[in-house]
Amino acid sequence: MLTTRKPMKRSGFLRRTPGDRSESLESREARLQDRARRQLASAQATAHLLPDLTRAAAGAARVVTVAKEDIQTSEAYRRAVAGLRCIWCGIEGYSQHAHLNLGKGFGLKTDDRTGFPLCCTRPGVEGCHVAYDQYRLVSGGRDAHRAYGVEWGRITRDEILSLGLWPSNLPRWP
Repeated sequence: MLTTRKPMKRSGFLRRTPGDRSESLESREARLQDRARRQLASAQATAHLLPDLTRAAAGAARVVTVAKEDIQTSEAYRRAVAGLRCIWCGIEGYSQHAHLNLGKGFGLKTDDRTGFPLCCTRPGVEGCHVAYDQYRLVSGGRDAHRAYGVEWGRITRDEILSLGLWPSNLPRWP
């Protein structure tokens, strides 16, 4: 528990010493149990909003594993794409491999072969990559961004092939 001691110089927070434990063990346990009850009630109230989850008999949720697509990743391909000029503004030397904004999610990326070169942010200039990821590069919303991204991926694959930079261990795009 915080005491009314002199505040620390920079933060304004009160100091806590190891002996400052005015909260009893019983009250702490009661507080933690109350918090756990609230969190469980909240999870149960919103469980119907998560269609991909299986409900256990006790009401707790368990994640169902979903088979992932056969996504190809290749550092050599990403580096080859990054070596090209930005497909939007045409600047050379600042490109990054940008993934298509389709099928991405937390911890998921799309196939590297669908990527294309967009320039990075540099001092004083916001790069095209950031604007693309935030759906601000192309007018017309998310669908327009995705349509451009699909076409840019095709153009990039053709360019990598024509330059002879396609990695030998990476399967060709179907």
